[in-house]
Amino acid sequence: MKYNITLLFFVFTIFSYAQNNVLVIQKNNSKQAIEIKENKRIKLKTIQGKSFFGRFTVVDSSSIMIQEKIILLEDIVKLKRKSLFGTIANPIFIIYGSAFIIAGASIIGGAGILDVFFGGSLIIMGTPLLLVPLLSNNHPADKWKYSINIE
Repeated sequence: MKYNITLLFFVFTIFSYAQNNVLVIQKNNSKQAIEIKENKRIKLKTIQGKSFFGRFTVVDSSSIMIQEKIILLEDIVKLKRKSLFGTIANPIFIIYGSAFIIAGASIIGGAGILDVFFGGSLIIMGTPLLLVPLLSNNHPADKWKYSINIE
């Protein structure tokens, strides 16, 4: 029994002293900041035009590693946090939004006032489903500053 308690105490001590590396995204001219913990999913684009998607690890105070490539923070043009839910749900929202817009546009071609009303409402419902996943959560480098906190 004493051995189990000692082992449990040792494990909790190790976890309490583990380092938490955090990627901090701070908005220019504002105190608004977003923290992304190490090993979370992100999507980024570099100056060279290459896109990377996956879990990242902190290499040092000025670079991260993603897909086994080391990327300097100053080379990042756009960074986006990608949760598992967003990775699965965003394509579904885009497909349904596109289908609503296409169906609404084809229904508007009908002659009646109800056709125009129903088709217009489908377009209005489909537009946010299409645009929100495409435009949300982007953090371009000209509006945000990237840094690493090593705690």
